Amino acid sequence: MLSNFAVGAAFSGFVSLLIPPFVSEVTGDASAAGVVMAVISLAAVLGPVLGGFADRYRAHRWVVTLGVAGMVLAFWFYSVSADQYELFFLDAILMGVAIAAVSAVGPAFIIGGGLDKADEARQMTTFQLMMPAGQVVAGGALALAGRAGWSYADRFTMGAVLVGACVLPTWLGSAAPLSRMIAARGTTAATPHTPSPTPSLRSVLLSMFGVYLLVLTLSSAANNGINNQISNMLPNLYGIDEATTSAIVAAAGLLNIVLFFPAGAWMARGGPIEPFMAGTAARLVAAVGLAAAGLMAQAPVLLVVALVQLLYQSNPFVRLTQAPNAVRFATFPAAVASGWVIAAAALGSFAGSVIGGLLADAYGFNAINVMAAVAAGAATLLTVTTLRPAAHRAQSETSVLDGQETNPAAS
Repeated sequence: MLSNFAVGAAFSGFVSLLIPPFVSEVTGDASAAGVVMAVISLAAVLGPVLGGFADRYRAHRWVVTLGVAGMVLAFWFYSVSADQYELFFLDAILMGVAIAAVSAVGPAFIIGGGLDKADEARQMTTFQLMMPAGQVVAGGALALAGRAGWSYADRFTMGAVLVGACVLPTWLGSAAPLSRMIAARGTTAATPHTPSPTPSLRSVLLSMFGVYLLVLTLSSAANNGINNQISNMLPNLYGIDEATTSAIVAAAGLLNIVLFFPAGAWMARGGPIEPFMAGTAARLVAAVGLAAAGLMAQAPVLLVVALVQLLYQSNPFVRLTQAPNAVRFATFPAAVASGWVIAAAALGSFAGSVIGGLLADAYGFNAINVMAAVAAGAATLLTVTTLRPAAHRAQSETSVLDGQETNPAAS
């Protein structure tokens, strides 16, 4: 659970609030910040590799713990990189791989543990709650540090210390979940593990799971295209200062914590596809609203804050359900499916960051909102017309099979 707290503090807090303005200040180029954020995202395409490695060698504990430790090292490297622009990209790769390791393997402890639907929903809710909790702590700490005039180096060091406190608890706390995963597969620690065949790229992409990955990519491009430049967009487009921006992000994490409970209850009651669709649609509405507000001479601050909150509040519904949805659409182990989910989100974040940065340089920061609206619109359309009907068909077929297994007359 604390591994996801580390991801929330690192990515949703320190990375999104520190790296774009830091890189922009050093280089004087908004697109450079987009490229660095894109490199962090692109490194996460290793999610399927990391998930497959963990499944093949039962290395889940090592992968998730080293992922948390990797984030610590990346923050420390940023704190000492000063204006050495070349190091930004090496740090970004390390950060991206570390985040991918935790994001790919962390959910597998739950969705691969053989839990019933209610227990899975409850534990996934708790796991995902840790991300906004980390975001709240990091955002609040950065707001205070900004008002106190701390340097970027000091703030990156603070990130390394905060995330570093999660390394040992992650290692110790992941032992029991790994044992549960092994038991769910019908094996023991003393029995050699025969790995499932690695799925081919063709079988992954040319399937309903491939459509799901496309939706995740588009939705991530919309969400992260804005989030990865939020610390530049709010001051330059809407006139909201740096400290207030940090406070807004911290408040968003706090609201996320509240919304994970109804999102989890919704998933436990009816499955993961409906709340996923709601979160994707919320991103569309937020992007369209922010684009419209960006066209105003002086957009009302409260309106902008409300739309930013709507964008962030899509996260509980999408993040909570994306791994369970993946397992339902995929035909391979949980860690591999979760790894593909992280890779798709990473590609979307990469595309949103690069395209958003280029559009910001060419047309201004509001072009990022327009790009996000187009991507979120396509994701919502595919979810409504393709994924939702497929999920309902699969659920109906499962219900029929379950009824046949439990009905003596049917057999």
